[in-house]
Amino acid sequence: MSLLPTITTEGYTIQHRPDLRVLVLRWLHPQTLYETQESYQQLLTLAQEYGCPRWLLDGRRDGPLDVYTTHWLVGHFFPEAVRALAPARLCMAALSSQARLEQLHTDAAVAPAVQRALAPEQPYSTSVFLTEAEALAWLAAQPT
Repeated sequence: MSLLPTITTEGYTIQHRPDLRVLVLRWLHPQTLYETQESYQQLLTLAQEYGCPRWLLDGRRDGPLDVYTTHWLVGHFFPEAVRALAPARLCMAALSSQARLEQLHTDAAVAPAVQRALAPEQPYSTSVFLTEAEALAWLAAQPT
């Protein structure tokens, strides 16, 4: 079955996959903070429209992790998304390149904020993956 993206821009696509009960956000090239904010806001709007709190975030083509973006996500956007989608639990599977995965563990500027974002006590579920199959399997296993 061929599905067309719900939203397509020069920098990202967002696709609703009702067969998987997932929204897929794919960044097509490195993003500025503004572009990242725009893509996440579009994703949240569609998540509310479709009642879809399960997200596959494909950052494999995005650039290195950025401390300002990471702080914005953890301090602003993720709490906003949790409130907007309640009572459903937000579940995010992040697809990463090997370079970004290494950076989130070793870059002293972003590692603390990333670890806070991934902490199990957050009011959402999230994990990082190198393959789409693993990410989708994890999303499918999350409680509804």
